[in-house]
Amino acid sequence: MAPIRTLFGATAAFIAGNSLLGVVLPLRMEAADYPVALIGAIMAAYFMGLAFGGYKAKHVILRIGHIRAFAAFAALTAATCLAYEFFFNPVAWVALRIINGFCIAGMTTSIESWLNGRSSNETRGRVLGVYMLILYLAIATGQTLVNVAPVGGSDLLMIAAALIGLSLVPVALTNLGEPNLRELRVLGLRELYAASKVGVIGAGVAGMLVGSFLAMGVVFARQIGLSVTEAALFMSTIVIGGLTFQVPIGMLADKFDRRIVMSCILLTVGMSWILLSNSIARGVPLGVLMAMALTFGGANNSVYPLCVAQTFDRLDRKYYVAASGRLLMVYSIGATIGPLIASTLMSIYGPKSFFLFESAIAIAYAIFVLFSIRTVPALPAEAREKFVQLPDISPVAMGLDPRTEPDAVCSARKQDTLLERRTNDLDG
Repeated sequence: MAPIRTLFGATAAFIAGNSLLGVVLPLRMEAADYPVALIGAIMAAYFMGLAFGGYKAKHVILRIGHIRAFAAFAALTAATCLAYEFFFNPVAWVALRIINGFCIAGMTTSIESWLNGRSSNETRGRVLGVYMLILYLAIATGQTLVNVAPVGGSDLLMIAAALIGLSLVPVALTNLGEPNLRELRVLGLRELYAASKVGVIGAGVAGMLVGSFLAMGVVFARQIGLSVTEAALFMSTIVIGGLTFQVPIGMLADKFDRRIVMSCILLTVGMSWILLSNSIARGVPLGVLMAMALTFGGANNSVYPLCVAQTFDRLDRKYYVAASGRLLMVYSIGATIGPLIASTLMSIYGPKSFFLFESAIAIAYAIFVLFSIRTVPALPAEAREKFVQLPDISPVAMGLDPRTEPDAVCSARKQDTLLERRTNDLDG
């Protein structure tokens, strides 16, 4: 673990800076009386860039190397943080959000491939656990930093830029060797869908749920009367809920049919939003509101890793890394669409429609999952893979997942060639 501590420090810095930016921008647009639908479109552009970066950033890294690529992505991200102050108009902010998402995907791909390359078979599960812990805490910390300066000034944008810029220091000073981003096995989306309809559709649903919250959650909190400090606390509480609930949900998912666990979680998401809506209408105390937010966050952030586990149960291990990339693409598409729909509904029907949208998506998918239980038999417990919490930014961290075969990525094609030769020999 010692050689990769600097990488963890870099991750904490740029994730915290990016998380702060994700709260400051919608608050500034809300203060400037931007239409809610326009705020949703601008914030959704980030996920479009994230999806494109997950597909293309690897090629940049392979061409110029990890350190130089990370430096370029970090410098460009820090520059975009400052550019929001100088180009305060919707068209420019859409472009900046796309660039922002692309660069964050590139930075996480660089870090995760480094962590993957430096981890042994015995330590990669522990490395992934520490990485996820740092990721959640950095997101929550970045959101609470919104309280250190006025939202309307440039100080918060400068803090975000400084944090992202500081992530360059440990990477530039590292003496770790360059990891090798090897060619991954290709898996078509159609084949993946045939293997697990629940997993693929669920990845898109998870993207819509989480993307809508990340893009519009703080705007919703402000519209229901919370102060900036309370809105930041509301956001960070949901993130902490996602971290807190992973262990118990993972234990349930390993013991029972994942689809039953997933449908229960989705119903929890839907019902928690409905209860939250009714409670706010009656003037719920802040403590009760945060308790509900904690429960919602735990359920909401568990949908995507459950979909990954459900998909892996029905695939050969050599396809896990490729499947993770495809699921993340579907997730990013859902995260782009979700804020557009949610913000449009909020602009027409008010903040309460945010509850209805999240609840409707979660409950509708829960019904679909319950229907699949009747039509597709459950796998026995010994045939199911363990539940593992995964990041929803880059598929490269999949290499740290203990469920993957250590040499599956690098030897997949070699194994196919050997199998083909043996088949030909038998035929001969």
